[in-house]
Amino acid sequence: MKKGMIFFLSAMVLFLAACGSGDPKETKEEVQKEKAGYKNESDFEARMAAIDQNDKLSVANSLNYRDNAGSTEEVRAYLDENKRILKLEENFSDAKTENFGTLTFYLENGKKFASKEVYQENRFEKPVFIERITYYDQSEKPVYAKMRQATYEVDLESLPFETTKAQNVSASRAMRVLNQEGEFETTFQGMASDGSIQYIIVGENTADGYAASLAVQHTEGDIKKLFNDEVGMIGTPLEIQYERMVDQTGLEFQVLLSVKIK
Repeated sequence: MKKGMIFFLSAMVLFLAACGSGDPKETKEEVQKEKAGYKNESDFEARMAAIDQNDKLSVANSLNYRDNAGSTEEVRAYLDENKRILKLEENFSDAKTENFGTLTFYLENGKKFASKEVYQENRFEKPVFIERITYYDQSEKPVYAKMRQATYEVDLESLPFETTKAQNVSASRAMRVLNQEGEFETTFQGMASDGSIQYIIVGENTADGYAASLAVQHTEGDIKKLFNDEVGMIGTPLEIQYERMVDQTGLEFQVLLSVKIK
């Protein structure tokens, strides 16, 4: 069983295709001290703003994951009436680097055309908050990027952007979170209890991998098999359905709706 793996939040499962490659949290770029500007910048910004301001989009949340070191991952997808994803928001915290923030990806026809990173970078002598926006062509190749940085996040909006080297910002980790794949797979990792509620723990089948906890309300079907042989069932792949709920104190948590042993 994962050590101390009781934490909350919720979501619904989505199966999506990956966009991009690499790890944006570890990207090192050379900042060119030039005034920001791109010939099609106004078009990109208008398309991004249209998605941000569209209050008709539905929202789907991934599971909220955490590993034993304290790193966290959660993704929120924004979909139109045809269930097409127009925006992805990946919220992360990295216990190793102590970086944390949000990566946002804007999509058209399943391809990203822009990304926005807002995060705290701790690899410098003093931590700084960075905002970087990258534009992509129809092949998802980065064509332009601009950034600004400040000691405090609240000061970012008042600062001008500067042109920086355009590099691909990956959405592959966000896809794995949504797809429950790789390090975010949902194998059975044991049970837990806070005294009044029992939880099922799902995650990667390693001692210190990412995992998520879900409150158990019913013990019929395959959940009973897991209860009856907790140790023997460790590592068993599961298909789960769940939703987010909010208690009387405003605390959000993930509730297990159904579970099926694969």
